[in-house]
Amino acid sequence: MVLITVVTHYMHWRRSNRPLTVQESSSVQQPSIIQSAIKPLSKMEKKYLLLFLEGKSTEEIAAIMHVEPNSVYTMKYRIRKKFPDDYILPF
Repeated sequence: MVLITVVTHYMHWRRSNRPLTVQESSSVQQPSIIQSAIKPLSKMEKKYLLLFLEGKSTEEIAAIMHVEPNSVYTMKYRIRKKFPDDYILPF
């Protein structure tokens, strides 16, 4: 929960180039895609999913997370398994 809030704040700040005020931070909500999962997502899966939502490529994510691209592909597979079959994911 805290990780999602931090990443959401960062994404919002990055778009506006200014820090959030206390009033704005309470209005930021979790992305609905995370709430749509059938099984709970781990913290690491949430990190990867948020990077996918930002539109990052597999190679960019691998560089950010300091892992091999094959590890990113594995994480995509594991994330897909936790969503309904007909749910459209951003990757």
